[in-house]
Amino acid sequence: MVPFILSLIIYCIHTLSSAAEEEKAYLALSFGKTTGDYIQFTPADMSPFQSSFTGCAWIKRQHDAPNPMILHFHPYDEIIMGSNGYWNQAKINLQVRGRFPGKNVWFHYCLSWSAGGEQKVYINGEEVGSRSASSSNLTMGGDISLGLNAQSSKGSSYIFGGQLFKLNLFSEVLSSSEIRQMSEAGMCSSIEMEHETRKLKWERILTEPRYGNVVEFVPAECTSYIMAKLDKMMSLLKEI
Repeated sequence: MVPFILSLIIYCIHTLSSAAEEEKAYLALSFGKTTGDYIQFTPADMSPFQSSFTGCAWIKRQHDAPNPMILHFHPYDEIIMGSNGYWNQAKINLQVRGRFPGKNVWFHYCLSWSAGGEQKVYINGEEVGSRSASSSNLTMGGDISLGLNAQSSKGSSYIFGGQLFKLNLFSEVLSSSEIRQMSEAGMCSSIEMEHETRKLKWERILTEPRYGNVVEFVPAECTSYIMAKLDKMMSLLKEI
C-alpha cells in the first residue's frame, strides 16, 4: 500500500509541475493599437514553406483598422495574413470580406497555399474562399512582422491591435478535415503540436523581440482548462 501511495504522490507532483509548464504553452499576445506595437524577427529558415504552407492562428479582433495585418513576411509581401478578410496573401491576394467574425470574438483562421495549386482561406474550420495560386515559389529572405505592415509608408491602416494565439506555419497544405479537426478541438487543445510539419512554432514566436505594447496573457478559456486539470490532481491528493 505504501509504495502505491508514494507512486501516486510522485505522479501528482509531476503532473502539477507539468501543468505549470503547460501553462506557458497557453500564452497569447495582446497588441496595442499604434504603429509602435509589433513583433519583428528574421526567421532562421523559411525554405520549408517555399512551395507550400498552411498558416493557422486563433484571433480576436479589437480594432477597426481597415486592412489589419497579423503576419507580414516581407520585403516582397510573400505572405500576409489578416484579421478581417482583406489580406490573405501568398504572392497574390485573396479577399474574402464579410466572411470573418466581428470584434471581441475568438475565431480560428487558416490560410493554405501551394505553388501552381490552390490558395484557400478557412474560418472556424470552414472554407470561405479559394483561388488559383501563383505558380512561383515564395521568395526567400526578409523578416516576419506580427501586428503591423513593417513598411512604414502603410501606417495605421494596417495595425492589427487585437489578440493572437497559437500562430503556427506548417510546411504543407493541411487538408480541410485536418483544419476542421483543429478548429473543433478548440483553442486550448494541443492538436496542432501533433503535426510534424509545424516548422514555425508559436513557442518560438513568443521568444522573439517585441516592440511597444505587446503583452503576454493566458486566455480565460485556457485558464479554466488548466485549473480543471489542477483540481483533478488536488482531488487525488486529498484521497490519499
